Amino acid sequence: MKEITAQSYADAEAFLAEVPKFTKKNPLEETKGFYKYIQECEGHRYAEERLGKVIHVAGTNGKGSVCAFLQSVCRESGYRTGMFISPHLVTTRERFCVDGSMISEEEFVRAFNWVAGMVEAYRGTKPDYSPTYFERLFFMGVYIFAEAGVDVTILETGLGGRLDTTNVVCRPVLTVITEIGFDHMEYLGSAIEQIASEKAGIIKPKVPVVFVDRKKQVSEIIRKKAAACGCNCCPVSKNDYKINEIQKKFIDFSVSSLYYDYGRIKVNTTAVYQVENAAAAIRACEVLIRECGLGKITVKSIWAGIEGMFWAGRMEEAAPGVYIDGAHNEDGIAAFVESLNKTPVFDENGCSVRNVLVFSVVKDKQYDKMIEMLCGLSMITDFVVTHIPGERGAALEELGNIFERYAGKSGQNIHICEKIEDAVRYGMSVRGETGMVYIVGSLYLAGFVRGFFG
Repeated sequence: MKEITAQSYADAEAFLAEVPKFTKKNPLEETKGFYKYIQECEGHRYAEERLGKVIHVAGTNGKGSVCAFLQSVCRESGYRTGMFISPHLVTTRERFCVDGSMISEEEFVRAFNWVAGMVEAYRGTKPDYSPTYFERLFFMGVYIFAEAGVDVTILETGLGGRLDTTNVVCRPVLTVITEIGFDHMEYLGSAIEQIASEKAGIIKPKVPVVFVDRKKQVSEIIRKKAAACGCNCCPVSKNDYKINEIQKKFIDFSVSSLYYDYGRIKVNTTAVYQVENAAAAIRACEVLIRECGLGKITVKSIWAGIEGMFWAGRMEEAAPGVYIDGAHNEDGIAAFVESLNKTPVFDENGCSVRNVLVFSVVKDKQYDKMIEMLCGLSMITDFVVTHIPGERGAALEELGNIFERYAGKSGQNIHICEKIEDAVRYGMSVRGETGMVYIVGSLYLAGFVRGFFG
């Protein structure tokens, strides 16, 4: 694929949209070769050391939220912080944050053109090399964070871990592995042990590991890999945190620690699953203080960072009484269901209200089970089923039939809307003055609705 020099953000976006048609996943060794090349060029201006202290985060669910918690704490502690995440919800620029703000269109174009120039030069020795969409974005991140002069870089993996592009990073100071479940099985394997092994592939020799200790077979694999690499292993289980109180806008919780007294901490969300993610981030911060040289992190900055974190599309109130949640696999839906079961959903007089759930999903997910779990929410009176545009969206008729199978038994109403915007409008029109609208099932859906609400 011939490289171009983008004159505008639209040019860069258009080129990136075409990349998947002409490239395929490169062996990690080839990606490492290009990574080494860009580090050695221009007087080592973009060497890994220029990324500051790198925190590498993998997992199935919660890894983006943990990255956001860590970013918030590092910023509160006075560290200039870069964060690379995926996917984006509305604009590709979301994938690159410096000190909590996504980069500008001008910065995006500069990074895009720098990578294009590096690829063109590298082809002098490797004429067939062509980076994938995700590889290009990762290398753009290297340029962006090095140019910004960050103290800390937080890297979220893409699909897996062992063969993920981000795993070319040689010297992270900390590895974090969040909850692992079934997703992307076509790439990572159909057994939970296979998926866990792929995610644990980011563990590096002597680099401490913080992980969510929820599934025994997953934890055993992570511990075994960490032991083989001589790593200090720091699990976070449900015994390490306690929810004290759930209000309409926040959750009050406590974390047990051998080192610090945090008292009661607050997350500004009603998503119960964010407490586990916050606990994992807090444990990671303790390791960063004790083992990684980030001594400016304090109890006070941890407290402020956890409370101040905002993460789009995770039980986000996009409009009064309208919540978007990016849950898009079985474990994510289970966590969403748990949040709704524990969140106050009745009006101030204790009267029942009409609550609406808008749902859609991409066709490569195991959505039958997801729908069954959602239909068990007795507080939902209406389901609005819609379609994600393009070939990836699951068939609308099939989704409707599954909802009929599960929701029809309990007398819940089912509505079909082809267009997402019509589904949202319909949900808002039938909920009344006191009801809620929940939008869930896909990050594509979450991104579209965020754009809809501006």
